[in-house]
Amino acid sequence: MKNRPFIFILIAFFHIIEPLIKLAYFKAITPFSLGTIISNISQIHSFKEVIEFWFLFPLGGLALLGVKRWSYPIFVGVQLYNIYGHMTYEKYTWPYVSEVPFASGIILLFINSLIIIYFALPDVRRPFFDKTMRWWETRTRYAMKIPVTFTHCNPNSILDGVIENISETGVFINHKNIIDVDSEIKLTLTYNDLSISLKGKVVSHHAFKGQRGMGVQLKFENIWEKLYIRKIIHEIRKDIKKQEKLQMPAAA
Repeated sequence: MKNRPFIFILIAFFHIIEPLIKLAYFKAITPFSLGTIISNISQIHSFKEVIEFWFLFPLGGLALLGVKRWSYPIFVGVQLYNIYGHMTYEKYTWPYVSEVPFASGIILLFINSLIIIYFALPDVRRPFFDKTMRWWETRTRYAMKIPVTFTHCNPNSILDGVIENISETGVFINHKNIIDVDSEIKLTLTYNDLSISLKGKVVSHHAFKGQRGMGVQLKFENIWEKLYIRKIIHEIRKDIKKQEKLQMPAAA
């Protein structure tokens, strides 16, 4: 599964289009034309009211799609702010200009309360704080033996190893010596006529196809290193497809 949880996408979608939903609702419950409604809305001069009408919920939706540590408090904060706005609503003020908020506002208040309860569940909020739970961010790994040299602690002591698999964000190196997790290394890998040196961080010790080794997260210092790794991955992917075609049995 390569996509975010569907419930996240659904909730984010309705948050992003919430200003349009309000316009449609105003059009449905008033005798005014859409042009008149938009003209009235354009008269909003308060920066706070502009943010609340056009950008508050879309901000929450974009934060939810991000599923990052910083996005969780933003998303929940949007819900709490909206609940507070409804509870402190003053009669005949913007945006409802009525004695009480529209039914849609009350429904939204109820839904927001449920959303806060839902996102308070440990299993739901965990992806925001534990990136290993974000399966949709996992990069495709390609099994390919690639010679690699790297240094650790002593830059003059060059160690040899073999990359058993590689992705755009990391490699698995088959190496007889154990290097502590969280250690920084500098590695140089060469594939065909492509070669690059970059930094890495040891993040795990495990086995791949019976070979013990270490998982290394690539630490890019600039966008050019990231683009170069993508170029290498592209070449590896092409070579793997060629090998697969050669191994396919001939058609009868």
